Parts: sequence; C-alpha cells; structure tokens
Amino acid sequence: MDTIVQKYGGSSLAEDAQLRAVAERVARTRRQGHRVVVVVSARGDTTSELLASAGRFNTQPDHRELDMLLAAGEQTSASLLSLALQDLDISACSMTGPQAGVRTCDAHLNARIKAVEPGRMLSALDQGKVVVVAGFQGSSPSGEITTLGRGGSDTTAVAIAAAVKAKRCEIYSDVDGVYTADPRLVPDAIRLRMLGLDEMKTLAHYGAGVLNERAIDYALAHGVTIHARRSHGEGGQTVVSREPGASRSRIVGIAAHKALFCVTVGENADREALDGAMAEYDAFAPELVRQEGAGCYLLPIEQMADVDGLAESLRARFGGSAQVSYPLASVSAVGFQAGQDDSTLAFARAALTDIGIDVLQSFAFPHAVTCLIPADRVGDATRAFHQGFRIIDSGVADVA
Repeated sequence: MDTIVQKYGGSSLAEDAQLRAVAERVARTRRQGHRVVVVVSARGDTTSELLASAGRFNTQPDHRELDMLLAAGEQTSASLLSLALQDLDISACSMTGPQAGVRTCDAHLNARIKAVEPGRMLSALDQGKVVVVAGFQGSSPSGEITTLGRGGSDTTAVAIAAAVKAKRCEIYSDVDGVYTADPRLVPDAIRLRMLGLDEMKTLAHYGAGVLNERAIDYALAHGVTIHARRSHGEGGQTVVSREPGASRSRIVGIAAHKALFCVTVGENADREALDGAMAEYDAFAPELVRQEGAGCYLLPIEQMADVDGLAESLRARFGGSAQVSYPLASVSAVGFQAGQDDSTLAFARAALTDIGIDVLQSFAFPHAVTCLIPADRVGDATRAFHQGFRIIDSGVADVA
C-alpha cells in the first residue's frame, strides 16, 4: 500500500468550511487505499496573532518561550483536522512534531531538521490510521520544542515523506502549481507541468514563493518527488522531481523579491562582525549575494524582525564601510546555466532600462541573472522579463 504525505498551509485551513473540505480530500485519499500522513500549518493568521500576544506581555520575548507559544498554532490545526476526519468515519490521530519523531538542532525560531524517527507514525499507519502532524516544529537534543522558521511546514512534510518512504509529497496551497512568474504580477504567466528539483531550488532562492527552499534542499538530498497543487477548487499541478524539467528553454521562470534589505560592504569590511550584528536582530535569512572583496548582502525584509533597528545599528557600528538601503526589490530570470552567457545579463538589463527602470546593481549566477531595482517597479520589471525572455512550458501532460 502506497504512502502519501499531504501538506496544507494555513490559508487552506483558515475557515471551518475550508478545514472540513481538507478533511474530505484526505478522507478520499484514504478510501482510495493509500496510507496517509498529513502535515498542517497554523490556521490563517494564528502565528501572527500569537506573536502579537507575546509582544503585549514582553517587548523582547525569549526565543525558547516563543517556540513554546508558536508551536501551539500547528498543534491546534492537527487536532481539529483529526477530529474532522473521525467525524467522517476515518480513523485518525494527531501528533506534535516531537511525537512524530522530528529531531532538530538546538536553535530556537530557526531550527533545522537533523533526522526524523518515524516509528510512532509507521505504527499508527499500520493500524490503518491517518496521521496528522503539526508542522513547523520538532524537538532539540535536549528535548526542547523548536520551530523551523518560515516555510517550516513544507520542510516537515518533505522530511517525513523521506522518512516513511512515501510515494510522493503533495504540497497544497492557494495556487495549482509553480508558474513561470507570480500570476498576481503577470496575468499571462503559465503553470509549469514538470520541473526539476534543482530548477525549483533556484526559483525559490530568488523569490518564487510556492515552495520553500529548505524543503527543496531536503527533497534533493533524499530524492522526494513533490506535487504542488491547489487546496480548494479545480486546477492542475506541477510535478517537481529529480528528473530535469522537460522544458528545453534555458529560462524556465521569473522570480522576484518584492522587499529587500541591502547592505553594501567595502573590501576591508569585517564580515564576521557584520554577521554577528545581523544575528543580534534575528536576520536569519541567508544572504542572496556575497562576493569576494567588495559585495553586498540582500536579505528579504519579510524574514527580518526589526529592519529599522538593524539599519540604525549597522550605520552606528560600521559607518561608511557598510552602506544600508531599503526597501529594494530584485527580479531574476532563472534557468539552467542562465548566468554563463554574458549576453543574458546584458539582455536583462536592457529589458528594464528600455522601460525606464533603474538597474541599481546586476549579478550573474550559475543558473540565474538578477537585477536590483527600486521596490515600486517590481511588477513592471517582472512583466518585462516574462515577455522579453518568451518563457514557454514544453513539459509533458499532468501526472495523476
């Protein structure tokens, strides 16, 4: 009997009717004869509300206590979905991340999964139960509850899929797969039917928000196939696997970061001190650009706790050796060896300057070319790239 892992995000569970619809989808999968593990996020804006609650009682909350608080959001979702499944005559049990065997490092708020011990889940599956796991969380070597940072439920799902040797990992969200660009910015963006994990990792790194980059890293390491689907309503899917995408076009998609914090450093800047200063303000996201000698850090603002505080701290501590500017945006054309040909970057710059967009900096990477631009022009820039690079989907038909 095949095992399938399904992951549902918070917006898919926000309303009671949506949670019941998810329960019905899970029930159908179980009745089709599959063993099912479901990973859930906190419902709706629960995580933000919990953080706001913490702030009302403590302006600088301890990270260990925040993990205790935030883990409750996913646990609530897991229990409610399990109860809804039982109401549909489906045997189900909920588990916290630690109960499901998710083991992490010691870091609070941004822990990494080190291993998944699936024994308890496999035992429940052998009993015919659907296992509903609270995503975004695990336990440290000392037994503390830890949370995994932004997109942590995706990573939980992929890690569990690897541990239970699932046939596939289905990631459900508001969109029916991975598109050639953000459909909210590019109305004529098209869904990619198949995509390689390495291509998806690059898209995620440069701002495509459908799948989490850390989850893709785990899928690459363990050979997990991901099906990206829509939670509610009709739609297709994108199959993301180790097999390369079927598209023969060098550029497979356009990705953008809509709000970036930029730190430009001189050749003699103390990088170790700079890293430490960022860590003090919970700037956990890895920098997008870090070159030898003079270069720059680009960090997504949405993943930073106190942008203004960090900016003031850097200016005070480093003076002219670290220039800070924000918000900026980046737009990237992603594809196999996209940055190997100088003409690709020249074309990208021209596509923006021709419509009056200032290119503040540009970078060529092995599989992407990126332009740094004013934040208020990210939509225009994304559309210009999508049209200029003439992206098409030549993938095979959808896989059931």
